[in-house]
Amino acid sequence: MSAPVVDGVVLCRVGGARLALSCHEVEHVAELPQGPIELAVAFGEPAPAEGRALCAAGRFLRVESVDVLATPGLAVLPVPAALSGLAGGALTGFVELAGQLWPLASARGLVEWLTAGPRA
Repeated sequence: MSAPVVDGVVLCRVGGARLALSCHEVEHVAELPQGPIELAVAFGEPAPAEGRALCAAGRFLRVESVDVLATPGLAVLPVPAALSGLAGGALTGFVELAGQLWPLASARGLVEWLTAGPRA
């Protein structure tokens, strides 16, 4: 059985934290609308004063920066069992880019977890 792959990722930063989402889950990147979901909450970071919004699962997520990277066949590394329940199970793997591991999350799962009120 071959390892899972993605063909493009949206790389997001909030403070010192970073997160990757599969391009096929992000509907578009936009200027900040009123009342976005604060992705910073997922990392225990303060909400940024400015930034961009990702539209995913019909909702807007505020991030500080966004980079879109087309990467056909980018390997997805598995989530270790000890981390599988983090963020309501939204963590789906890791991708390696330029020698750094980026957590890869399900946009829909992340939106559901954040709107339900993450718990420590």
